[in-house]
Amino acid sequence: MKNSIQKTSSYRSPSPENVLLALLLETPRDGYQLNQILRRELGHVWHLSQSQLYATLRRLEARGWVNGEEQESRRGLPRRIFTLSEVGRQQALRWLMTPSRCAVQIIRLELPSRVFLIQRLFPAQLQDFLDRQHKVIQEGLYRLRAQLERIPIDQTYNRMAVEMRLHQTRALLDWFEQTFNSIFNGG
Repeated sequence: MKNSIQKTSSYRSPSPENVLLALLLETPRDGYQLNQILRRELGHVWHLSQSQLYATLRRLEARGWVNGEEQESRRGLPRRIFTLSEVGRQQALRWLMTPSRCAVQIIRLELPSRVFLIQRLFPAQLQDFLDRQHKVIQEGLYRLRAQLERIPIDQTYNRMAVEMRLHQTRALLDWFEQTFNSIFNGG
């Protein structure tokens, strides 16, 4: 599996792996620096301990997506600096610019992360990304409505499950529109 590019994250559980890769697009960093950025900027999104972060970096290194190199620090203790490999860079860019699939849990974790990183790294591309993410959420809402219409009335529990997802997705779309309209329209 080494050096393989993840084709899509759309059907995997959200993971901080791609966030770490995208942070390394900006500049090489050590684990402590990555942890500080995550805690300060995305601490309410990703709840990642220092040990989880280092385990994730080891996985990324084993895949060949990052390279770690020991360097001396000012305090004399060695630190491991992580840089992206070419395949890691490709994966980071692919994830960063691909809207999340329409699932509340995935968008709750990935959307703030992507918006933070795109605004930081590629601000001119943020509006286009948000337009594409908005479309994905709208399409998900339409699919759920169509799915509900196909479920017979006597299938109460199947309808209940789809109705719940429909309400969640409608609320997600409302939140998205309020949040990003106020950000871009200064309100």
